[in-house]
Amino acid sequence: MRVIIIGAGKIGYHVAEVLVQENHDVVVIENDEERAKALEEELDIQVIYGSGSSVSSLQEAGVDEAGLLVAVTESDEVNMISCILAKQYGVRKTVARVRNPEYIADEKNKEGLFAKIDLLINPELVTAREIVKVIHFPEALDVEYFASGQVQLAEIRIPPEAPIAQKQLKELGLGFPCIIAAILRKEKMMIPHGNDIIQPNDIIFIMSRTRDFRVEQLLGSEKRKPQKVMILGGDQISYYLAKFLEKRRIAVKIIEKNYDRCTEIADKLENVLVLHGDGTDIDLLKEEGAGDTDVFVCLTDDDKLNLLVSLLAKHLGTKRTIAQVRRSDYIRLMESVGIDVGVSPRLLTANAILRFVKKGRNIISATLLSEARAEMLELVVPGKAKIANKMLKDINLPQQAIIGSINRNKQVIIPTGADYIYPGDILTVFCLAAYVNKIEEYFNR
Repeated sequence: MRVIIIGAGKIGYHVAEVLVQENHDVVVIENDEERAKALEEELDIQVIYGSGSSVSSLQEAGVDEAGLLVAVTESDEVNMISCILAKQYGVRKTVARVRNPEYIADEKNKEGLFAKIDLLINPELVTAREIVKVIHFPEALDVEYFASGQVQLAEIRIPPEAPIAQKQLKELGLGFPCIIAAILRKEKMMIPHGNDIIQPNDIIFIMSRTRDFRVEQLLGSEKRKPQKVMILGGDQISYYLAKFLEKRRIAVKIIEKNYDRCTEIADKLENVLVLHGDGTDIDLLKEEGAGDTDVFVCLTDDDKLNLLVSLLAKHLGTKRTIAQVRRSDYIRLMESVGIDVGVSPRLLTANAILRFVKKGRNIISATLLSEARAEMLELVVPGKAKIANKMLKDINLPQQAIIGSINRNKQVIIPTGADYIYPGDILTVFCLAAYVNKIEEYFNR
């Protein structure tokens, strides 16, 4: 499929990189000549120097042959106009990154201009929702849900004192049905087998039924329910996050340096305490109980400031820290020096776009994991698929993939090799990114 991407920033680059790996015909339109040349050299794709809102640029990109257009420039208006023009040429799917909250509110009406855009995506809203998930599962670096929430995939770092550390997978006996789908060790992702040993500081990807998951069996500690959250920064992400948390009756405090912004968000939030102050002021942090909070979230635009205040909060006794990271390649580095979870709005937005893009005939959802090293696919088994009416152990999937669950008539099975795959089953499949196309072949008719 021909895909046109407007904007070659971090989001556009990431979307292009993944789609090129999956053999799509990708064309990028970029109005920064230096950035356009760099992208063309790095990804070996066609890059057009121009504007996405220009008819001539779209025609040069082959818009009349495209099946998808993704507009992710810094301008909401350019993104929206690009999608509207693309629809006039018959492009089937259009996606626009939109940051203005007023546009997002109007989009619900799905009338007029917005009818021409299949997906409006707001980076701040996407990031706030991701942080909420992590706050509610404090033991995890990330958590994703499948099968209408019945199945969860948790990304968990294993501390040295964990009961499962230094044990072979076949020896674990966790006491609840689950599959350890992958292990990330020293930046290398692998699909493990029974003889593999879980090492301290490994990051494991564990899948189970949501209702069955027992974190104490993995880490030796009871699951914590967060009660207090403190947020540094009063931007739009902070506002959305506080709004979500106050609905869940979690006590929230926001520290913001700009007085006008303090009054603005305080007027919009009912049960959130907004403090005018400097987050680097350790006396302020002490007075406001940073050391007693369950989660301290740093959401300023300054990565260094987020790192510094997160470490200050840790020093004071905060149980868990989450920090916004504008440079997505710094996430693992920040986590290695004491930040519990780093979140990148750009990476989260790109992944949300790719989830939408990848939905197809057999694919219900596709989720990129661990900075696109792996994917979790939810796929429907067609009647004449290669894997239909076979026992799992006889399917002979690549070693770089594993079936994590079977959803049959809304009942979830965590499978073993003796389980059968039937037409109509919905499978969640974990696989390394390079093997996505090969896995999809198993679901072809």
